[in-house]
Amino acid sequence: MKQRTRFGLWPLIAGFSVLLSGCTLEVLNPGAILDEDLNTPSLMPIVVAGSSAELNDIMDGYAFTNGRLTDDLSGTGSYFSTGQYRLGRFTRDDSEGFWEQTHEAAWASGEAWARLQTVLESAASTSSDAARLWYLMGTAHQRLGENFCDVVYDKGPVQPRTASFDSAIIAFNQAKAIGGAANSQMYISAGWGGIAQANAALGDWAGAVAAAGNVPTNYMIEAIYHQAANSNQVYNETWGRAEVGVWATPVQRQYNPTVVNYKSTGDPRIAYTVCGQWNDTNRPPDVTQGVTPTGTCTGQGSGATQGAGGLTAHHRQDKYTERGSNVPTISGTEMRLIEAEDAVRRGDAATFIAKINEVRAQGGAAALTAAEEAAANSGAGALNWDNCSTWAADCDVNKLDDMWSLLDRERYIELWIEGRRLWDLHRWDHPFLNGGTLIGPGEPRRASCMPIPEIECTLNENIANHSVCTSG
Repeated sequence: MKQRTRFGLWPLIAGFSVLLSGCTLEVLNPGAILDEDLNTPSLMPIVVAGSSAELNDIMDGYAFTNGRLTDDLSGTGSYFSTGQYRLGRFTRDDSEGFWEQTHEAAWASGEAWARLQTVLESAASTSSDAARLWYLMGTAHQRLGENFCDVVYDKGPVQPRTASFDSAIIAFNQAKAIGGAANSQMYISAGWGGIAQANAALGDWAGAVAAAGNVPTNYMIEAIYHQAANSNQVYNETWGRAEVGVWATPVQRQYNPTVVNYKSTGDPRIAYTVCGQWNDTNRPPDVTQGVTPTGTCTGQGSGATQGAGGLTAHHRQDKYTERGSNVPTISGTEMRLIEAEDAVRRGDAATFIAKINEVRAQGGAAALTAAEEAAANSGAGALNWDNCSTWAADCDVNKLDDMWSLLDRERYIELWIEGRRLWDLHRWDHPFLNGGTLIGPGEPRRASCMPIPEIECTLNENIANHSVCTSG
């Protein structure tokens, strides 16, 4: 990673401005806060908030980009990147922002922790602010490992992505320990939940289940967004524009197909609104025909009736309904899904059914049907995602005939548009990766992770000649 020369916390604290004139800096506010002025106990919550903002800056980006690159959302707009991601292409140039921002989020938390130790001294180890920093750091490392094919730290050598999960566990253990000392259940649970995520990623299912059991089902911690500041990008691109939508995704075609008055009325966890309807539902994917407006999305921005690219009707996601909608990072329902996946791997149908029903109840969905329980009791089976053979609205995307297919559905639904689907596709070697597509053609083998970006290859002499930089 390239070296950084700024603190990244000042914009949240200092109200100063400078005028650039050649090589001269003219200070317009001589009373600006200096770095050393931050070393005040009362300002530590603001310093920590700055670190939180660094993580928040990227979490909605993962949700938006992974949504287009996977089957979470159909890329229906006109951005060049949308067209590429729809095909399943992701290059080193595409990786740069995610790489820098995720590294920066981890770095900012470390810098803030050092400052807390300086300012609070021994009290730092019993501060809920410190526990929050370690949760933020752990989440940054976890997302780096989930999304990138390989990782690099501090301009060092290429390492497997497992190195990020190892780093995440160290951070989450700190969050848990300091959270306990601060009597903060929020960060105790965050620490346990993060450990469960990382252990599952490492294939340590015993460790994952043991950690997950410490997190209640109703628990959730989120990346924070705001109406006027760092707004949620998924909201912006589905409500403000029609760059992405639900049309042709499993949400619309299989998992939540029931619509009344243009509002989905099936599973409440994957809500959407039909903004426009194609006159011909059997339309081939690359043929534009007429769209009938539903009148339900008037005034919600450009492309309210059809996708911004003009190739699809717009089906708007309703999970994030405000510019300031938060993005979940760790939840109790994901912990139950980790326990359910462990049960699939052990062939324990009874535990699987019980855990899935806990998840569904928390989200307001009905328990598994008798037919679905029978499917679970039939055995683990195998993932069997498939594309529709026609474009009929009632086409069968996926046969829910075993535990793996049910788990795929439930994890898909529960973590929908949270930036987690790409990792599941990768670690499961999901059938969707083999030529899967939602709109138009796709590559024979879709990208399942983000490559190390060109800027790291250019600035890091330790990897310049490595295959991650010379291939492709």
